[in-house]
Order: sequence, then structure tokens, then C-alpha cells
Amino acid sequence: MRNKFKKGEPVIVNGVGKKDNKIYINKLGSIIERDAFFRDYNVKFSKEDDWFNERALKKIMNMPERNIRI
Repeated sequence: MRNKFKKGEPVIVNGVGKKDNKIYINKLGSIIERDAFFRDYNVKFSKEDDWFNERALKKIMNMPERNIRI
């Protein structure tokens, strides 16, 4: 199964975190890992990290993915 967000990719978070039920609105973070069982993403902010559903995350740059052969 393929992940929608890659490790280290910057994302914008709009949703409720699962760790402390804190609300994040337009907060910039980066992906640490993805939980395969719950299908949640661990996002790192400047001083903290939290778990989010895929619906709460948005890519910053929507670049098309291409297979480039050299």
C-alpha cells in the first residue's frame, strides 16, 4: 500500500491531534512516520509532535509525481 505523504514532507495541519486533543489550524509541520494499523500520520512541529488522520493534512506543493529514467 502506498502512502499519500512521504517521510519528511512538509504539510499544513487543520484538525484535532490525537495525543492531547489539541486543535491545530493552519499549522506547518513535517511527516515523521505513518502508522500502518490505524492509518494515522505522526507530524512534527517546531517543539512538539502529534498524530493526525489523513483528512487533517494537506500538501504544501501539489507537484505531479513522475517516473524519471536516466
